Amino acid sequence: MDYRMEHRERQQFIAMVKAFPNEIINDDSDHSIPDFWGECYGENRIEPMKRLRAEGKRDLYGLCSPAENGETHFNYGIGVVLDEDTDSAMAEQLLKEGCSIWETKPADYAVFQCFGSDGDCIAETWSKFFKEFVPQTGYEQTDDTDYEIYFERGEKGLFCELWVPVKKV
Repeated sequence: MDYRMEHRERQQFIAMVKAFPNEIINDDSDHSIPDFWGECYGENRIEPMKRLRAEGKRDLYGLCSPAENGETHFNYGIGVVLDEDTDSAMAEQLLKEGCSIWETKPADYAVFQCFGSDGDCIAETWSKFFKEFVPQTGYEQTDDTDYEIYFERGEKGLFCELWVPVKKV
């Protein structure tokens, strides 16, 4: 299984966030998250978010909070990085329109490239993560945000990169 390890310091994103029931996490037939993407595109909420960033830096992130013990839902967000290259005035407007700030803590990530034409490649990568990566490497997933990066200018055939926070066991 091809992967690379990356460390990221604290990051901030501006995102459209929605809560989803925990049961959908392991249900490959559930389309709630792809439907959320479709809803955001349909309501023209993605393009204004991308315009917060300069051309060439308009990567989209699919942010997923960990499923907490005792909680029935987890949060999923669609957003962009919030940093010095983000138009702060436009970001303030999107916050007033219902977007949220999503912050991640410093973490080590196992990064996997997902090649394919749709989100099925993400589910396949998650399956390989648990069946191959975890048993073979001695790493386990941590309770931090995992995310996908959908590159504005990605490699041909690359659907996204999956960033999974991990620690050595």
